[in-house]
Amino acid sequence: MRFAHIALLAAAPALVVGMTACSSSKDSSNNATSTTVSASSTTGSATTTTQSPGPTHPPVPTTQSASDVDCGPVTGANGQSADVIAYASSGGVPGCTEAITVATHYVQATRTGDAAQVDGWTCQPQPDGAVPHICFKEGFLIGLRGGAAPNPPAPPTTTPPPTTTGEAPIADANCGTVTDAGGGSRTVVAVGTPAGRVGCTEAINVATKYVQQVSNTDVATIDGWSCNAVPGNPGVPSMCAKDGLVINLGN
Repeated sequence: MRFAHIALLAAAPALVVGMTACSSSKDSSNNATSTTVSASSTTGSATTTTQSPGPTHPPVPTTQSASDVDCGPVTGANGQSADVIAYASSGGVPGCTEAITVATHYVQATRTGDAAQVDGWTCQPQPDGAVPHICFKEGFLIGLRGGAAPNPPAPPTTTPPPTTTGEAPIADANCGTVTDAGGGSRTVVAVGTPAGRVGCTEAINVATKYVQQVSNTDVATIDGWSCNAVPGNPGVPSMCAKDGLVINLGN
């Protein structure tokens, strides 16, 4: 009996070590599980912040294929025309009646250069000289091949301050001529206004940049000046204004 008691005491440390190891293993397993749950929670939180992308359109073909349909021309608010192309895409080929209707409503309105919702379609400009405007919806694609475009918003008007009684009016100054993008000559006049008169050097620089640009709109901002066409004035078809100062561009 004495020998059995000694053997039992000798085995006790090993038993304690085994229980300690088992307990440590169980704790490690619990810690790993806790870490996994925490990581899963973090992943779920990141997923909820993802934003859905905006509407996309099918790729615009660089050349017209035999499956595309030329639905005919429309005229834009800018007075130019464009052929309405119903492109064959993953969604099919749009009907010409709807294509002409959507394109007409788009180019005959006044719009900014941003995307616009037209009859359930998204219409917008794109950087392509041959097809500068497209409309798309649910995989269908319409292109406007030509210069027809919406009217841009009217430029902000600059109201000169009232003339002080007794002040002598400031005379206009003929600053010379500049050549426009079409090779024509334009006379630059620094107009005398109650706000003063712009110097000829600045007037020539602004006028040159404005008339030599190629664009489907007559409205532009040049070095802080608001330049635009002047409908109904054949003698001065365009002008630029800033802070009450005026530059006329005559023929």
